[in-house]
Amino acid sequence: MLRPRIQTLYSLPVSASAHPRLYTPTLRRAPSPHTIIISRLLTTSPRRFNEPPKAAQPEQPGPIPTSAAAIPPEQAAAPDAQAATNPQQQPKPPRRRRGGILYAAFFLLVGTTLGSLFRITIAPPDLPEPGTPEDEHLLAVIRRKAAALPLVRRLEADPEWTSWDAYSGMEDSNTSDTSDAGAPRTRQRREARLTSGALAGSRGLAYQHVFRNEATGECLSVVYFGGGTAGWPGVVHGGCLATVLDESLGRCAILRFPSRTGVTASLELTYKAPTRTEAFYVVRARPAGGEAAPGKSDRKAWVEGSVETLDGQTCVLAKALFVVPKGIKLAPLTGF
Repeated sequence: MLRPRIQTLYSLPVSASAHPRLYTPTLRRAPSPHTIIISRLLTTSPRRFNEPPKAAQPEQPGPIPTSAAAIPPEQAAAPDAQAATNPQQQPKPPRRRRGGILYAAFFLLVGTTLGSLFRITIAPPDLPEPGTPEDEHLLAVIRRKAAALPLVRRLEADPEWTSWDAYSGMEDSNTSDTSDAGAPRTRQRREARLTSGALAGSRGLAYQHVFRNEATGECLSVVYFGGGTAGWPGVVHGGCLATVLDESLGRCAILRFPSRTGVTASLELTYKAPTRTEAFYVVRARPAGGEAAPGKSDRKAWVEGSVETLDGQTCVLAKALFVVPKGIKLAPLTGF
């Protein structure tokens, strides 16, 4: 039989008949931290290991008295006495919130301005008809602005470049005369052409001034695209750009043909950037490659060209082939 001390140490019940040598007690050890962590990960029961004891609930304060009779007279009279002794600490009347009114007025003004600009861009006002006093006034303003451009001033002062207004040599009525070679020459009316008739006035091609270098054969035109040339609001229609390039490149080729006439056989365009309306642009046309030498071909010419901004940004690239047809006698083109 185990001694009482050993029995108390191991906390095990020992039978009186058990032999002390045959009985082996088992010690109770406290679980290690690793065992606790693994048990918490694998168990589905609530975690009860090393839980802190619950804090005692604080006592709830009693109900606040709502009636005047429940408030002691000393406490009720204290705020009045403090306000009487300190008049500067009395609550001030609320000020008017002028900031909200100013913000509302500011955003209303900004919204109205942006809305008006958006409406003018999407649905611009009616443009003046060609020949009206309003149209003549706008044309005069555009010509003054064009004359002040640095590019126009530089080319006007350069003796290597000759200049004229596009289609200025065409008569208003159909007349014919005979050249030195005896071939009839017909002058077409400006109103019958697309670029000088339907697209005339401040709303169309309001300004077209041509510069030509006789030595290189290059032609340069300063063109103003009016609001009536737009396809999308504020952007020049691609067909209008193709028409201007066709005539500009054709002018470069035809002025090198001895017959002073020709037709377009091929025209390739590459649109690089949008071309804005109501702005000046530069249309360049030059003989392509080795065809710059005079007399290279009397019946065929390749011409390259582009539409550029005044700053040199390319908007459209073009390449065209012009030929003089065989078996068909065409009237020479002059004054265009």
